[in-house]
Amino acid sequence: MIITVVSGKGGAGKTTLAASIAQVFSAEFYDLDVDAPNAEYFLQPEFTETAPITQPVPVFSAERCNGCGICTKECRFNALYKILDTVYLSEPLCHGCGLCKLVCPQQAITFQNSDVGHIRSGHSNRTNNTVHVGDLNIGSTRGTYLISEMVKKIDSNKLAVIDGPPGNSCAAVAAIKPADLIVLVVEPTPFGFHDMQQTEQIVQQMGKPYLIIANKALDNNSVDDFFQDKAKSAALTILLDDRYHKANLQGEILSQQFDEIHTGLQQAIGKELK
Repeated sequence: MIITVVSGKGGAGKTTLAASIAQVFSAEFYDLDVDAPNAEYFLQPEFTETAPITQPVPVFSAERCNGCGICTKECRFNALYKILDTVYLSEPLCHGCGLCKLVCPQQAITFQNSDVGHIRSGHSNRTNNTVHVGDLNIGSTRGTYLISEMVKKIDSNKLAVIDGPPGNSCAAVAAIKPADLIVLVVEPTPFGFHDMQQTEQIVQQMGKPYLIIANKALDNNSVDDFFQDKAKSAALTILLDDRYHKANLQGEILSQQFDEIHTGLQQAIGKELK
């Protein structure tokens, strides 16, 4: 079973709760927040393997290409453009789908691999399981591709926790796609609720079962008031507590340090694992 932890905005506590969920259930962990992965500071894995990730990009033969422009018209991502009789590639937009090569009447296109990032893997004693971290190259725009490659490595027969990117981008959707259960973390503020509803709509449209955790709440009443006219209420509310903040600063996993966090996650998510 694959559990993906997401949030409509950054700073909601998604990563700290994803680490806690992995600790509670001794799950394999995938940090797919590839632009800024930081779950390792809580999980403290000993990395033993690094795997490079590359993406194929088109290369044009100057001898064969006659500048017909068919490939530029067919490219679904507008990664190709033509100036006079020369075709150029905007590499950050390329998805490496290979369509340009298929439609080229001159057979002028081949592919070469371009470095996207890498995946670090190792064992965490804190979760007693494997941790995988995706590192996107600085300046690269291919986070979605890196996430898609990492997702291929997940064994759905095992329990795995994905820490997805915040927000509602294509990268976030790529992390949601393989999940059997979505844990949607919301910071109970006006902005937090607004962004949560956008993510919730995406999850619903994808037909994914999900539960909501309200994190850093001032009190239970404000959370209950927000969800009173909604179809789904918070499965767990975690109050704003200075002890949790200090534990985060020290790189501690909340579920290891606080019984109420451990029990709350065990009860809220355990129901969905049966």
